[in-house]
Amino acid sequence: MTKNITINSILPNIDSPIDYTHEILPKSTNLEYLIDEAIEIEDEKSSLMAVGGGTIIDYVKVISSFSKSDYIAIPTNASHDGFSSPYINFTLREQLLAQSQKKGGKAYTPTSPLAIIGDTTLISKAPPISLSAGVGDILAKRVAVLDWRLAHRLKGSKFDIYAATFAEMTANMVEDEVRSLKKLFFSEQGARVLIKALGSSGVAMCIAGSSRPASGSEHLVSHALDKLTKINNLNLNIAHGHQTGFASILMMYLHGEDWKRTRDLLKEVNAPVTLGELGIDRDLMLNALNEAQKIRPSRYTILSEGLTKSAAENAIEMTGID
Repeated sequence: MTKNITINSILPNIDSPIDYTHEILPKSTNLEYLIDEAIEIEDEKSSLMAVGGGTIIDYVKVISSFSKSDYIAIPTNASHDGFSSPYINFTLREQLLAQSQKKGGKAYTPTSPLAIIGDTTLISKAPPISLSAGVGDILAKRVAVLDWRLAHRLKGSKFDIYAATFAEMTANMVEDEVRSLKKLFFSEQGARVLIKALGSSGVAMCIAGSSRPASGSEHLVSHALDKLTKINNLNLNIAHGHQTGFASILMMYLHGEDWKRTRDLLKEVNAPVTLGELGIDRDLMLNALNEAQKIRPSRYTILSEGLTKSAAENAIEMTGID
């Protein structure tokens, strides 16, 4: 629907009405729908505002990319860094890749928001589960940087120390705040630090020119869990940040780093730290650890040389996540 609004009460020098269309995007949509929206918006030469969670913002990124329109991200929760990242979620990315390979198909171009508006009062009122997921997604940056450094040392992959340091800074910010506020982390003060950290993670990706500083082996495990859940038609609804945070415990162990610190920080914000709390069984996690190595073979991580079933079982036993 199209409405007219006048903003001269806010900006006295502007008295012309602004035409805008407000549309509620479906929770589940298809690429044809997004392409049609992009064509319509491109013809109108409009700018976009994405208001909602990660799925809605990802849809707007696609529409923005295809229509060559600017967009402003207005996240309503802080469960992961998707609102600041120019990249889209794995499942949608795979769909777009397949679509782009068809005759006349469009390729998605990573698209950053023109601006981010994070209302911390609103975000602090989001379900605590979304904020604890945001903590998990931020702690995952430590694993991502470890994997990136490993790829640089062993495979000569390009490494950006500035972007890596920026990503690690986001984890430091949140860790300090969790230790300081403890169970009060879900206050507006905690939400403010979390939204800043998640926003900065997007900046780190822009600096690096890839998602490397924010996504490593822990994200591959999360993608594998998503894939296996879909294949096996499992009725799971696990927050992305809970999956990446949980996987970070195992990946920190494999890197020989302080996995207990990651686990304890997740505990502090009531994020899942056992398979039971995450809502999956050992077999599914073992399958995910095996599948993760195949998800994105071009991205070298601690999993790239192969993780045997016995080594995976040992990691589960040693970290006590079972």
